[in-house]
Amino acid sequence: MKKLENRPYQKQQPPQMPIVAVYFTDKQFEEIKQGVIDGTIDKLIREITRDEIKKYDLKAPYLNQKEFSEWIGESVATIKQLKAKGLPVSKALNTDRYGKQSYIDFMRQHER
Repeated sequence: MKKLENRPYQKQQPPQMPIVAVYFTDKQFEEIKQGVIDGTIDKLIREITRDEIKKYDLKAPYLNQKEFSEWIGESVATIKQLKAKGLPVSKALNTDRYGKQSYIDFMRQHER
């Protein structure tokens, strides 16, 4: 099948303009360029990412049913099915608490 190109009845799209323009002084541009070259910016981004991951994981290793449902992106009914299939549950404070690591381990055990 032939590709249609530049037919008069085809709508031509105007060139896209950038949404945001950022202007740097020569000094700022050189600092950014050097940061990219020597990996400083990359290291900083990785460090911030690691810190955020640590905070998230240590913040709440055990979740109640509603929080757990949101964390795994499944309904409460699905959690009840997983629990019936052997998902470990902590009964601390007379409420079910679901461990993040327990869930990850459980899912790995059931991979095919």
